[in-house]
Amino acid sequence: MVSLIDHQVGRILTVLEETGQAENTLVVFMSDHGEMLGDHGIYFKGPHFYDCQLRVPLIMRWPAGGVVENRRIDGLVELVDLAPTFLDAASLEIPERIQGKSMLPMIQGGAERLGCREQVYSEYYNSWTHGNAYGTMLRTRDEKIVVYHGTGEGEFYDLANDPEEFFNLWDHPDALKRKNAMLARCFDASVFTMDPHPPRMGPF
Repeated sequence: MVSLIDHQVGRILTVLEETGQAENTLVVFMSDHGEMLGDHGIYFKGPHFYDCQLRVPLIMRWPAGGVVENRRIDGLVELVDLAPTFLDAASLEIPERIQGKSMLPMIQGGAERLGCREQVYSEYYNSWTHGNAYGTMLRTRDEKIVVYHGTGEGEFYDLANDPEEFFNLWDHPDALKRKNAMLARCFDASVFTMDPHPPRMGPF
C-alpha cells in the first residue's frame, strides 16, 4: 500500500514538474482517517477515537506561495481548515460563516497559533454495535474525552502522561473535575459545529 501510494503521488508530482507548474501549485497530501494496525488489539478502520485513527498525514508544498520547507507543526488542525486555506491561497474572500480556519499564515512561516486550534472535534454515528449509538470526541493538546451518548459510557485520557491512551480515566474519581470540564467543552463544541445559517437580513 505504501509503495502504491508513493508511486501514484510521484506520477502527479512528475507531471507538475514536466508542465512547469510545480513551483506555483499548492500540493496537499492528506487522508480522511488513520488505521488501526493492532493498536489496542484492533485492526483496520472503525468506530474508534484513538489518535492512530484520527491523526492523519497533512503535508503541504508550495514553493512560489511561500510555504516553509521542512517545517514540522505539532499543533491541532481539522480537515475543515483546508477550504479556507485554499481560498486564502487563491486570494479569494473567505465567507464569514464558513467552518474552518485558514492555515496559510502559519504554513508561510507564522506562529502555530495563527493556524492551529486549541481543540479538535470528531463524531461518529452508530459507533457501537447497537443501532442508536452516537459517539463524540473532543481533543486538546493534553486531554481527550469521548462520549457514547445515551449509554453513560465514555473515555477520558490524560494525553500528557498517557500519550498511547492505555488508561481510561472515565470512572477514576481523581479525574472527575477534569472530565466534567472536558464534557462541558465537548457540549459547546457540538453546538458550534452545526451548519451555520446565513445571516438574517430582515428585521424579524
